[in-house]
Amino acid sequence: MIFTFPALARSLADHLAPDLPGVRFFADPAQQGARPPMLFLRQTSGRMAPQPGGCVLRRLGLDLVYLERHNTVDGESRLQAAADVMDQQLETLPYRSVDGEKPVLLRTHDRSWEIADSALHYKFQLRLRLTRAEDAALMQSIQALNMEVSM
Repeated sequence: MIFTFPALARSLADHLAPDLPGVRFFADPAQQGARPPMLFLRQTSGRMAPQPGGCVLRRLGLDLVYLERHNTVDGESRLQAAADVMDQQLETLPYRSVDGEKPVLLRTHDRSWEIADSALHYKFQLRLRLTRAEDAALMQSIQALNMEVSM
């Protein structure tokens, strides 16, 4: 299985969509003119460490940014409700690199969230044991990322 950032964004969108109805999901935070409620996926950090057998442990720091409509009466409570959904749904994540492929469960680590400037930042880390070919595909997909996943 090849791990790519666009497939991760699609997997997250598919996994969270049933519990966040009406929320649009974007794999890139540069979506000007989009209307809330919406989620953006951002990569905040990355580290690599060699592993036995020619593998690499890649640690990806990720931030799901959830935006609601500004100046609404229940905006803060809606952000907290979205954080609760993510707490419940993101201990593991079914990842599928291509359609029709059986998903594998990815465990998330170091999950935390905060509300700042009327946005929810749900941060977590993935620890992926990759072969060199998978790691090269991941880096190419991150560099070429320019896509939208709508729910």
